[in-house]
Order: sequence, then structure tokens, then C-alpha cells
Amino acid sequence: MKYYKLVLNARKPKGFWGKMMIRNMNKNHYNVTGWGLSHYDFKKSDIALDIGCGGGRTVNRISSMVSKAYGIDYSDLAVEKSKKYNKKFIKKGTVEISQASVSDLPFEDNTFDIVTAVETYYFWPDKLNDLKEINRVLKPQGTVLMVFEMCRTEENPEKWQQVESLINIKSVTEQEIIQILISAGYVNIKTDTVKENSWLTATAQKP
Repeated sequence: MKYYKLVLNARKPKGFWGKMMIRNMNKNHYNVTGWGLSHYDFKKSDIALDIGCGGGRTVNRISSMVSKAYGIDYSDLAVEKSKKYNKKFIKKGTVEISQASVSDLPFEDNTFDIVTAVETYYFWPDKLNDLKEINRVLKPQGTVLMVFEMCRTEENPEKWQQVESLINIKSVTEQEIIQILISAGYVNIKTDTVKENSWLTATAQKP
């Protein structure tokens, strides 16, 4: 029952089980996030955006490497928890958290050097157009970095079937991510995997 309640709150955390899910994300996504972030050379001059910031731990990690880190989430509970987690950095002006959707980012064109998305792509409402919206807010030659721990392979195509059915999402394949990034107008697409963990990281640049 606990697993069921937690997983149901993966899409848009709310209430008690939403709080538990956010706490769980901050803890259990730490290693895959660190591995994913290692695929980008963060610079102190960078302005970063984390999409689906959840409990705020990823924003917190990124903020120490860039000039300013923004986070968005469409869950009001996630925004509340992320603001609490980053309270010190928000006060310093190096972090800003807001409620928004990946489909309608509240930022000007050509704003960010790096946009990250850790374990959130599955929930995006219009994946191709959402990637185009990210492209809009990236600076020329800016990078989108996506991190997954539900990568489907030919060897084990049904590994994530239980979770997929429970919350109506679909795991991803490496080739699927490459293809949608191409379709969304990105270049210099690179992927890396840790097959034993089903981890996938994809980076791509705005032309």
C-alpha cells in the first residue's frame, strides 16, 4: 500500500503521500542525478534551469556550480518544499523557484546556458513541443540535459510495466530520446547508459 500511494504521487505530489514522495525523490535520485550532471561541464557564469525540480535537491547541487539556478515545478507542494530546501540560496539571490509547466516556460528567449530534467520527461504533456519550448529558452549553443532511470531495453522490455500501468507513463529507449531531440531541432546529441541500473543520460545543444 505504501509503494502504491508513493508511486501515485510521482506525477504531481500532493498531501501527505506527496510529501513522502518528495522526500523519497530527494534521497533516491541523488546518485543517478550526480551521474547525470557529470555529463555537463558547469561553469560559474552559467544560468541554469531545472525542470520538475521536485524537492529542490538538484537545484541546490547545481546552484553551487553556476551564477544562478532556477527551478520550476507544476506541483504547488513541490514548489513549497523546494523553496524550503533552498531557503538560504533564495535569500542570497542565487536560486529562484516558481510554479510553472514545461509546456509554457515563464522565461524570455535565449535565457539559459543549461536546462536539466531529472526523471520528469515521462510526465510531460506534449514531449516534442515541450522540448521545443526548452529550446526556445536556451541560449544558442546552450545544452539540455535529461536524466532517466527508467530506460527500456530490448533485453528487458517489460521491466517497468508495473509502474507504467499504475501511473500511465511510458519508460524510454535510448533511440527514442535521440530521435525526439533531433525532431525538436537539437544538435550534438550524446547519450550514455548504465545498463545494469537502467540509467540513461542524454545531452543536446541548441544550434
